[in-house]
Amino acid sequence: MIRPVTELLRVGVVAGSHGLRGELKLRSEDPDFSVLHDHDELFLQQAGATPLCCRIRHRAFVRGNLLVKLDGFDEVAEAESFKGAAVLIDPARLPELPSGGYYWHQLRGLRAVDRKEGDLGVLTGLFTTAAHDIYVVMGPFGEVLIPAVDRFVERVDLAAGAVFFDLPEGLVEKSDDL
Repeated sequence: MIRPVTELLRVGVVAGSHGLRGELKLRSEDPDFSVLHDHDELFLQQAGATPLCCRIRHRAFVRGNLLVKLDGFDEVAEAESFKGAAVLIDPARLPELPSGGYYWHQLRGLRAVDRKEGDLGVLTGLFTTAAHDIYVVMGPFGEVLIPAVDRFVERVDLAAGAVFFDLPEGLVEKSDDL
């Protein structure tokens, strides 16, 4: 089924097939991948092709990958032919987050600005630890890892294209070799 979608968000890749019934093994490439826990559809796009809208029949998590059974994928060869395809979602169908909550795709590429140091660079990555998420910022201070906690994040201003921080002394230091 093809339906008009203005822009799709890439959240992962098809790592391969699983089992004998045409299940796909999906690997995350983006923290927003977790929305597939509750989504009933996704898009698969092979290089140079039009995205294919697929309905999810069921899903399971195995060793960090998401296994999905999609309508119309009943044979291993069919599933295997999508290995390497992009896994996309329609961002318009993402659930609304509580006030002050953001999806990673909204933050990626924003400028990081500290109250004392000024421009820190650009948010280029995000990873999760047991305690909290960590923003990865690349810029004049090299790679800076900033805990994504209320204590350090003053505000996110999507219109200004920036995340404003109040970082503790010593978290950011200019290296002589930069």
